[in-house]
Amino acid sequence: MARAVPLALDSALCDRCLLCVPACPSKAMRIGPGYISVDWDACTACGKCAGVCETGAIRLKGAPASVSGPAVHPSVADADPGPVKRTSEKAASAPPKPASPKSRPPATPEAPAPTRPTDGLSAGPHWTLPEAGLALLVAFALLVAVQALPGRIAGAPVWAGVVLLAYDVLLGVGLWYLAFRRKLDVDTAFRFDLLPRLSDMAYALAVALGCWLFSVSYRAIALGMGLTPPRGDGVDLTRVFGTGPVGIVATVAVVALLGPLLEEVLLRGVVLDAVGRRIGAWPAILVCAIAFALLHASVWSLLPLTVLGIGLGWLAVRSRSLVPAVLAHVLYNLIFVAAAFYAVR
Repeated sequence: MARAVPLALDSALCDRCLLCVPACPSKAMRIGPGYISVDWDACTACGKCAGVCETGAIRLKGAPASVSGPAVHPSVADADPGPVKRTSEKAASAPPKPASPKSRPPATPEAPAPTRPTDGLSAGPHWTLPEAGLALLVAFALLVAVQALPGRIAGAPVWAGVVLLAYDVLLGVGLWYLAFRRKLDVDTAFRFDLLPRLSDMAYALAVALGCWLFSVSYRAIALGMGLTPPRGDGVDLTRVFGTGPVGIVATVAVVALLGPLLEEVLLRGVVLDAVGRRIGAWPAILVCAIAFALLHASVWSLLPLTVLGIGLGWLAVRSRSLVPAVLAHVLYNLIFVAAAFYAVR
């Protein structure tokens, strides 16, 4: 006999927070871009997925559509779904007949419809402030550890690259742990499963080139005013792995690919989401941009990196994906790596 479907699904309301996936004890829930899928053979009708859904995208049949949040309906788990008649399905889906004026009950204020999260922050899981704070704390602790290394190690060719690679690996392990404890795939946890639009990729290119021009102009103006970068400020890209062919390839891989990827996952993937849900998208973009600049430990580049961080945050919020921000960050770093090695030729 066919089982009655106990859930009403509305993919238009789904914000892909993925709270329902770990809440389902039978692992029947699947969430993706534009769809909600349930394995009805595995579903036990426990209602836990509807209990954690905050937008009303998943609700128990018979519950009002405007009700959302952690409402628990234990009786559904005990109910026998029994056979389903086609006529009853049609009757359930038919709109209710309007009541006559005489029998209509007194008007009562309607419950507010479920609101969607801030634009651009609704894709991917809802990271919490403790998770974001822990990730930032690990990143700054690793930065302090790197800064404490003797100059003959941290600044020597090859050794400088090894230190930078170790920093990235440890940061990557910490970010992977965040996804692991949520029982999520990395691409889903950090918004890589949502393909951006072509216009988003064009904006990524514009942000990379615009921020690079701003950085170059800022440096030229500062030097023209007689200002010079402090000694030891920033990283000499030609000394990370050396200037040989292997050194160039390794520098591109670590500085222009791995570094931007991890920084975007940390700041625009975790911190921006957690902070933005509490103070709004634009204040969170500014907070992440400042944290991004501070993580580079360069007074000279503080302003250009803050501007870059604002552009990257705007890309992440606009596209609801991390791909455009990563692309812009990679292009920005590639330009500086190419310029550094071209200057020593």
